[in-house]
Amino acid sequence: MSDINQLSASEAQRDYAALSQRVRKRPLVLFFGRRSFSDNSKYLFLRAVAASRGYEVMWATPTAELAQALTAQGLPALSLKDDLQRSIDLLLHAAVAVFCLNPMESVGDTPALLGCLAGATQLQLWHGVSVKHLNLQLIPHLDSRAPVLRQYWMANCGADHVLSTASCFDAYWREVFGCRSLLRSGMPRNEVILRPAQGLEWLGAGLPEPVVKTLETDAPALLMVPTWQRGQHTALTQPDFLAQAVAFSRGTGAQIFLKVHPTYVGRWGADAQTTEGLHFIDPGVDIYPWMHRFDALITDYSSIAFDFLLTGRPALMLDLGDAGHQTYEPDWSLVPEGDFRTLFTVRNFQDVLMRALTADTGRDARLGYAARIFETDPLRASDTLLAALDELVERKLAPDHHVWLPGTAGTRP
Repeated sequence: MSDINQLSASEAQRDYAALSQRVRKRPLVLFFGRRSFSDNSKYLFLRAVAASRGYEVMWATPTAELAQALTAQGLPALSLKDDLQRSIDLLLHAAVAVFCLNPMESVGDTPALLGCLAGATQLQLWHGVSVKHLNLQLIPHLDSRAPVLRQYWMANCGADHVLSTASCFDAYWREVFGCRSLLRSGMPRNEVILRPAQGLEWLGAGLPEPVVKTLETDAPALLMVPTWQRGQHTALTQPDFLAQAVAFSRGTGAQIFLKVHPTYVGRWGADAQTTEGLHFIDPGVDIYPWMHRFDALITDYSSIAFDFLLTGRPALMLDLGDAGHQTYEPDWSLVPEGDFRTLFTVRNFQDVLMRALTADTGRDARLGYAARIFETDPLRASDTLLAALDELVERKLAPDHHVWLPGTAGTRP
């Protein structure tokens, strides 16, 4: 049996969890993210690296290629499965662990490595406003007898603090993660929607030169981003809809850029070729530094649409009706009522898109809605969260022992 297989045993996870809750922690904050360098953890990590904060910061990933790419840029990175003993040591002693997706996925589906983080303070930034039921909310809908589901749900339940961008979402995040400590802040990835990306923020955001040149033209640029539908096919990648998109592009000169969900890295679009007016973007690319370049966003119910509202530009969302979707998604009651999206169907897509580009009157309403769901200054998200990390590290490193003097009035357990 290989080392990785041995570390996958639930017994090892329990053992390392017990050790992690006992060992004294070091001034070390570990950041975890996707298989590519993107999302909320990326931007907070880069800010933490940029200025000395009195503790070590490190990116941890099960993807060796990503660790090598970060190290080549002078960034501290740990390839979790290259040197398991070193990884175990660092994870056992980390003061804080920062996540932006399920922690089990973040450690490469290796339960024992997750057990090593049981004693760290875990901060969950997640990856956007959701209209899906998630994690603990899925217990009534999915088969909880499946071990892999329980593993993932319990991994998410390890969060000590969860980011919540607005009071209207507080109860939702409490239910999703079972966490009672919510941290009010914006999402670090949204900062580069409102200001130019700088330096290493472009790492992981590279696009092919032809795509960049197309974005630099005066042609309307449209970003199409289907959500992850739990492995189901999405209408936005079906031939009939793509034919509508290509027809619109050829008729108007608009350029459409299709980027499927990061879950499909290496499994979708690898061989896709750009056709006239339709450009395929690698699923793993960090699109956020480019968001301000797009004139409209097209999706079904991806959370990226809520971030795009910060631009004030139209967010077109597929009118799903009641057919073809599980009862637990999408659920629009999970977000506050308001005028924030433009609905379309496959049949009327071209007409709705043309009106959105030429006769849009909803900018003020969208910006007003964005202010409701992002209550704090979006440009100060990293500053707020770095202040939180400073405090969490300080708490974790503070002396936590006491001395008992039996038979006296001294300190007792």
